[in-house]
Amino acid sequence: MLEIIFQLPAPLTQSEPSREFIQVIDGEIRDSESNVIIGRISSSLVQVGRVADAGEDLFDVMDGQSREMAEYHAVLFKPKDWDYNDRIRSQFPDIVSLDLLIIERAEIQPAFRKQGLGLLAACRTIDVFGANCGLVVMKPFPLQFRNYLEAGWREPDGVENATGEFRTARQRLRRYWARAGFKRVNETDYWALCPGRKRPSLNTIALAIDETCVLGE
Repeated sequence: MLEIIFQLPAPLTQSEPSREFIQVIDGEIRDSESNVIIGRISSSLVQVGRVADAGEDLFDVMDGQSREMAEYHAVLFKPKDWDYNDRIRSQFPDIVSLDLLIIERAEIQPAFRKQGLGLLAACRTIDVFGANCGLVVMKPFPLQFRNYLEAGWREPDGVENATGEFRTARQRLRRYWARAGFKRVNETDYWALCPGRKRPSLNTIALAIDETCVLGE
């Protein structure tokens, strides 16, 4: 049986805001019978409600974690506030809670790819940690193009047309995550779903993955 072993370290004493209110969740995907590790998934739970109760600045909390986290804030939240901005509220009207789950990375070992295991692992992560969140959000990005367009970036082996292959890989990832109910956030590179809204079950997603594999995508 495949399972995820989650690790969620939390300090016993009060710490700096980025550690106090942002819980880093690492998941190890493995076969429980053979104990073989087949992949990993990383996410962060931003406890926006606790930040508001403590009177802390949400941007400062997220910016203190990382630059990427600050960029999530700029896209999703009102400046100097703890609420989602009007464009987000308009696109996702079912938001109730303020908390935010960010799926940062899902990576499967090469021998186990093309089975949809990253998608299923993300869905299980949402089941466990995202049920009481207002949004679950991610930035789909092909791992083989990590640091793409940054100074010093070099094409991976076998890549001849970086621009075209990056565009194709990104579009394929977006279709992949759309199967779980994720939608593009306005015209940004971010994709999100509202856990308060009904989303596809694990069985439905698994069937869609099987059909896609038959079609050769």
